[in-house]
Amino acid sequence: MLKAAVMGTNGRALLVLGLSYANLDHLRSGPGDSFLKVDGSRLGLDIDVMIFSGATEADMAGTIVKADGIGPDTTVIIDPKLKS
Repeated sequence: MLKAAVMGTNGRALLVLGLSYANLDHLRSGPGDSFLKVDGSRLGLDIDVMIFSGATEADMAGTIVKADGIGPDTTVIIDPKLKS
């Protein structure tokens, strides 16, 4: 995985993640059960990043609690314009 934290042309911080075919295969092999985590401190960020996959947004909302560090008080917001 390629990881970078840069200043975007609009002056806002931008996290850049490039997923290799191996990363994509990992995500596709276990939707809802496979996660890629990025340690933000290694990029000078105050946050970490988690990437995961699922068949639909509804499926992902239902499985996000499996991720380490996400608990029952986590708020999940799904854009209502997205189809499930």
